[in-house]
Amino acid sequence: MKQIKNILLALLLLLSGSAMAQDAASKILGTYKVPSPFTDDIAKVKITQSKNGTYSGRIVWVNKPNKEDGTPVTDEKNPDPKLRTRKATEIVMFWNLRYDKEEWVAGILYDPYSGKKFGVKFSLEKNGKDLKARYYKGKPAFGINATWTKES
Repeated sequence: MKQIKNILLALLLLLSGSAMAQDAASKILGTYKVPSPFTDDIAKVKITQSKNGTYSGRIVWVNKPNKEDGTPVTDEKNPDPKLRTRKATEIVMFWNLRYDKEEWVAGILYDPYSGKKFGVKFSLEKNGKDLKARYYKGKPAFGINATWTKES
């Protein structure tokens, strides 16, 4: 009987630890205001969790939805010609992000300005809601930081 209690207790602790990790991982969910590191453009990106447990972010708003001639901004630098006509708000900006030890790591970031892909990782800022983003090529040590401000 004591052995069954110990097994049940171990199972309960394991499940509660898993739930706590899931709660911590879900802190990234929401919509963020994202400044471009190289221009005065601003986007809003909505982060969601995929069925496989990873996280992705889709652009849902841009401060400059149209070019100077009035036509919509599109993904014209995309290496896939079929995707070059999609609007900015149809772009998935990053995907494959996973939670690991208080960080979201190993994501793939798509830069619509260049049409290139980079690595991305996030951690919570000290305020517990905004994100510190690290964009990099190859290794995180070789990259730039940005702050994503949580809106909802």
